[in-house]
Amino acid sequence: MKREIAAKTFTPIYDELEDRLRLVINYQDIQNRVDFMITRSFIINLISTAQEFIEKHYGVSDFKTVPEQESKDKGTSKTDNVNLELLRTSEELLLEVNLSFDINSKHTILTLSSKNMTAKADLDGFMLTQIFQVMKSAIPYIRWGISYNF
Repeated sequence: MKREIAAKTFTPIYDELEDRLRLVINYQDIQNRVDFMITRSFIINLISTAQEFIEKHYGVSDFKTVPEQESKDKGTSKTDNVNLELLRTSEELLLEVNLSFDINSKHTILTLSSKNMTAKADLDGFMLTQIFQVMKSAIPYIRWGISYNF
């Protein structure tokens, strides 16, 4: 049986050892924290799909691209990085992302699923865009050999 949590915070970090993006959900709440590992191909497909979804439902056409070196300075402090490592949970490979738009509330239900966990968040267009912008800024563009404007 899958455990379901309410996603309140989203903290993406590039994991050099795994060469994957680690998306930490609720990192300060150890009882409801989950570390989703996202593969390179999955995140590239997810970003482009999310851009299309947001453009269709909210009219925002593009995510701002933050170069890798700039995002490192503004992303997390040294203390945050230590806490993220100390409180690390067992990683869950992200297998599915579902975006469901509610026409009445103009909100999107974002569902992230792995084999054992499901994290859900009810987001407006601004927050949804922010989450994907932050995820995109954590991508190591040069290391992965992709353009900032993919």
